[in-house]
Amino acid sequence: MTKEYDYIIVGAGTAGCVLANRLSANPQTEVLLLEAGDKDNYFWIDIPVGYLYTIGNTRTDWCYQTEPDPGLNGRTIGYARGKVLGGCSSINAMIYMRGQKSDYDHWADLGNRGWSWDEVLPIFKKSEDYQHGAGTFHGSGGELRVEERRVNWEILDAWREAAEQSGIPKIAEFNRGDNFGNAYFQMNQRRGKRWSATKA
Repeated sequence: MTKEYDYIIVGAGTAGCVLANRLSANPQTEVLLLEAGDKDNYFWIDIPVGYLYTIGNTRTDWCYQTEPDPGLNGRTIGYARGKVLGGCSSINAMIYMRGQKSDYDHWADLGNRGWSWDEVLPIFKKSEDYQHGAGTFHGSGGELRVEERRVNWEILDAWREAAEQSGIPKIAEFNRGDNFGNAYFQMNQRRGKRWSATKA
């Protein structure tokens, strides 16, 4: 094993995997990626409903708890954090949803140059491999697979109708900069299996 590295990344979660991927793109660069958790070969990780078995499981989750909260009558809440290659991207519900355009623009207005919606959208698009190809709001050829949901449930369709009747309009999707409305979310999956940061 190499004893000298150009970069040592502690934590092979979502950000650590992305950073290791970017840095190691240069074949002359030696990168060491360290992770306290196990490999992401636990079979529940790839199965869409598997997050029910990875969150709260000490094999894949740090199982943190919040402090007791007076507003919750002293109760604590589980705070899932991935303890596995890929981090939370290996145990979450695989929902792909960007923030609000107004939030990014506000950050830029506060002095965070480079963080406006118009500046981050090309980066989102570059990272994506969208199921239906590149367009105004999505990219193709990137490492992060984004697909539409694969199942239809009548109860979800009924919920969308009820939401619209209650004044929450139907929108095409949540990743166009304005998340106000109701839509089906997109997924980080490839052909029905999880697409975590370890694969991206």
